[in-house]
Amino acid sequence: MKYQWRWSAIAALLLCGTILMNRVSVAGELLRVAFCTLIENFQEYDKTEISTEALIWSSGHEVHVKNPNCPSTSNNDRSASIELPNGWNSNKLGRRLSKILRHDGIAKVTFEGVFQSSDGPYGPEKSRFHFVLRRLVSVQEFSTHSANWAR
Repeated sequence: MKYQWRWSAIAALLLCGTILMNRVSVAGELLRVAFCTLIENFQEYDKTEISTEALIWSSGHEVHVKNPNCPSTSNNDRSASIELPNGWNSNKLGRRLSKILRHDGIAKVTFEGVFQSSDGPYGPEKSRFHFVLRRLVSVQEFSTHSANWAR
C-alpha cells in the first residue's frame, strides 16, 4: 500500500513538472511582431525582446533596418538601426549577412533582438529606433533593383 502511494506521488510530481515545463516553453517563446507593427506601436514594444523580419543594409556608418511597407515620411521618421554584437558573424547565417553587407547589398532577415525606442536618437545617423541583435533566424539576399527606396 505504501509503495502505491509513492508511485502515485511520483506520477503526480512528473505530471506537474511536465505541465510547468510546457508553460515555460510557451512563455519563453519570443513575441513575433511585424516590423511595421513595432514602428506604429513603438511605446508598447520598447525594450522588449522580439522576433521580426525586415531588410538590413549598411551605410558605412551604421547598419539600417527597414520595411518597404512602412517607409519614413516627411512627418513620420521610421528609421531604425541595428547593433551587431561581437561574434554575430561566427555562424553560417552571420557569415552570409556579412558577405551581403560587405558587397553593399541588402538582406531580407528574420532576427531576434531587443527593440528600443525611448532612448534615441540612436547611432551616428540619429535613427529613431534601434535593435540589439540576439540571433539571426534567416538571411536572404534581396534584389537591389527592387529596393531603391532603401538608400
